[in-house]
Amino acid sequence: MWVLRAILVALVVVCVVAFALYNVGSGQAVTVDLIWVKFVEVPLITVVFWSFAAGVLISLFLFISVYIKLSVQLRATRKQARALEGEVTILRNRPIEESADLLMRSEKQDEKANSPFGAGDRK
Repeated sequence: MWVLRAILVALVVVCVVAFALYNVGSGQAVTVDLIWVKFVEVPLITVVFWSFAAGVLISLFLFISVYIKLSVQLRATRKQARALEGEVTILRNRPIEESADLLMRSEKQDEKANSPFGAGDRK
């Protein structure tokens, strides 16, 4: 998977460099008016390059935030899975008689809870 990603990144870099080299000789210049400063007669390729770099940085920050959120969620899920596996292991290792006794006790408690006469204090 990492090979495919490396090839894709290399392809994007080659496309950006080819685009830059193709447009560098045309002499196109633009005026860039930001809120706090104005740039006059900036080569178009410079504007395209910095726009691309800004997009890469914004995407990187968004990816990092999603990655951190997912890794925290994955860690919690793995911890819960380990706890549940431990519980299953404990239940598997119990003797059958003990499990049957526990089951019978829980059924009797359920019957008492459902009975209208079983609830409440007895004196």
